[in-house]
Amino acid sequence: MSACLSDDALTRVEAELASAAELAHLAGCAACAGRYRRQRQELTLITGVLRDTRESPARAGSGRRRWLPAAVGLSAAGVALLVWAEVAVWRAVTPVPPTMQPHEVAAILADVSASLFSVSGDPSADESRALAPEDARQSLETMAQEIDGNLAGGQP
Repeated sequence: MSACLSDDALTRVEAELASAAELAHLAGCAACAGRYRRQRQELTLITGVLRDTRESPARAGSGRRRWLPAAVGLSAAGVALLVWAEVAVWRAVTPVPPTMQPHEVAAILADVSASLFSVSGDPSADESRALAPEDARQSLETMAQEIDGNLAGGQP
């Protein structure tokens, strides 16, 4: 006869997956038959305990998380502090663009207008129609007064 069956082989016998050679060895070996009976008794006992024992009741409310509201409050305060610090730092490092004088704006607008609306495609060819800086300043001031009047509710 061969060596005795391993625990895995006995488990296969219990699960009815054993080979014919393993079943023949179990029928002829008293030691393996005794181990098999003990394994069956243990499995029967475990099955009975699992079947007959009630589940333990879950803890009702004792595991409540009392720290949760405090954690949420502290998290909100931390986020608010980070946002405030970011805004303060952003304002400190953001350069303020210099304000342009009206005649500079008028010159830029005149250049853009000449480029966009030139008939020949070359803004330098239409220079004769461009405004002088003084005319551009007066034109810009006139437009600003019209806008102020419209916003204030007056007639243009």
